[in-house]
Amino acid sequence: MILGIASASEVMACAICIGFPSRTDADVLIDGHCLMLVRTDPNDPFQYAPGIVLKGTYDGSKFDLLVDSATQRTLDAHPESQVLLVQESATGPWRSLGCLNKPLESLVRRILMVCPTWTGSQGIKERIEFFVSLMESDDPRIRELAYLELGRAPYSTVRQLGRALPRRAYEPMLQERRYLEWRGLAILLLSQSQSDTDRRWIMDSFRSAEQNAVVTNLAAWTAAAIEVDSPTVFEYIEEEYFRGKDHSREELQAIVRAISMHGSREEPELRKRVIACYGRLLESHPEFAPEVAEDLHAWKRSELSDALVRIVQQRREELDPSGIGKVQRYLQSAATANGAGSLHD
Repeated sequence: MILGIASASEVMACAICIGFPSRTDADVLIDGHCLMLVRTDPNDPFQYAPGIVLKGTYDGSKFDLLVDSATQRTLDAHPESQVLLVQESATGPWRSLGCLNKPLESLVRRILMVCPTWTGSQGIKERIEFFVSLMESDDPRIRELAYLELGRAPYSTVRQLGRALPRRAYEPMLQERRYLEWRGLAILLLSQSQSDTDRRWIMDSFRSAEQNAVVTNLAAWTAAAIEVDSPTVFEYIEEEYFRGKDHSREELQAIVRAISMHGSREEPELRKRVIACYGRLLESHPEFAPEVAEDLHAWKRSELSDALVRIVQQRREELDPSGIGKVQRYLQSAATANGAGSLHD
């Protein structure tokens, strides 16, 4: 699969995938000072004995770790398995990354072999493509590792993946409850489906979230629904979230994250619709002025400058000092740019 390289300003999908870790296991492997495969000490089954160094140099420091009973049982039942320990700095403590079977061990070795090339925009693309190839692995831990890596991809890449990956590659994330906090990416992938059943599920889930005041994965369902039927969804957002019944701050934040991500796609008509939606948001929720100002600044748009000026003048008490600063910085840059004729009118 050949993936496009995102522009520097593009929003990452993890803006939606809130439950994802900011640092993946692959990051730990890449950044770790020393990596070692170990098993239990023959003379003390509760301690680890030094083993095979995969990266760095072992300094002889003690593994201040106890072998728990679950790990003991796994190692006893699978003599080929080993525990991966990492020392993240030259003088840092050791910690366990868990038991590795042979497929996982092979993958760790491959990552360590190819990761030095994962630098710059081309390297980012290569890293994503490396993990895409693992999404259909028979090993669930390998699939999970790959899935979490893809959650850090630019949204444009996630859209490409949604059209290319078979549904079975991310089906467990959609169906199994243990993946509920990670479901956002799978929902974004699903949004590229051409199945009428999938598209109805997305729209029904989006509406159900509003009707039941659900926050979990709301940003993802909203972003996916915009992919399916943007005119209907923007009208629904304006009427039910921005002008309708009261919704919590958390719900509104999720909606704003979703429409902001779409506004960052640099599609003129879509961005114009997002900005109009922001206008409705400011009418009833001026406290979101800082978020709107930041996006308008990034997009070099001036349509809502007057509305933001009124909020600073008339509803200043609804903003904290940092929020006021964000709005004022945007207004100053917009005024300067308008004078030079570089902002959209």
